[in-house]
Amino acid sequence: MSESTVRFLKHHILLWIVFCVIFTLAALGIELLEGNKITTTEYYGLMNLGFVIIFLEFIGILIMYPMTFFPLTLLLNWQVRSNILKIVIYTVAGGASGLWIFQLLYGDFDNYFVTGYGLNVSTSIVIFSFAAFLYGGVDFLLRTITNK
Repeated sequence: MSESTVRFLKHHILLWIVFCVIFTLAALGIELLEGNKITTTEYYGLMNLGFVIIFLEFIGILIMYPMTFFPLTLLLNWQVRSNILKIVIYTVAGGASGLWIFQLLYGDFDNYFVTGYGLNVSTSIVIFSFAAFLYGGVDFLLRTITNK
């Protein structure tokens, strides 16, 4: 393998690991901030399943990266020159993924859990936007380090 191929693989495998850690912590944050408001046994969250739910979220996030942020990262690194614009796009994509994950965990916005327990979707959007912002920063940092 050529040196550029090895550098490419190292960069994206490291980003995959970073993505899994950051987004699993974001999912844990959502579960702690919003999921703990649900006090019924109908919802199997952190209070009922414990850290099994963190493991399940980690597996889902592990699978989600190659389908979402990996192609986005390739596209941005190929097409977009501005690092600030890349980070803004990552942040917006993170907010959209936060919206999607909120719906996966708690159902639609008029669902019993959301209305009955006063869950707030904006918490998920902000946390996952911040997680994606961190991911964009790590991508920039890794590109800076590996291009020296």
